[in-house]
Amino acid sequence: MSRIILIGSFAALLAASGTESANATESANQTAWEQARLACADVGIAPGSGAFGQCLRSLLLSVGRAERV
Repeated sequence: MSRIILIGSFAALLAASGTESANATESANQTAWEQARLACADVGIAPGSGAFGQCLRSLLLSVGRAERV
């Protein structure tokens, strides 16, 4: 249940962070990437594992920020 709440909160934060400038967009993408990494680690998925990569992809795809995945 906490995973669903965490993912929903993460998605809302990232959706609200859209910007128009190229530098701000890159910064938002970096922030999204770091927030996704923290969210996946917070729910107990080991960094570097296949499940961790899948968690990152799922989170970033859900908010439209999957350019780096």
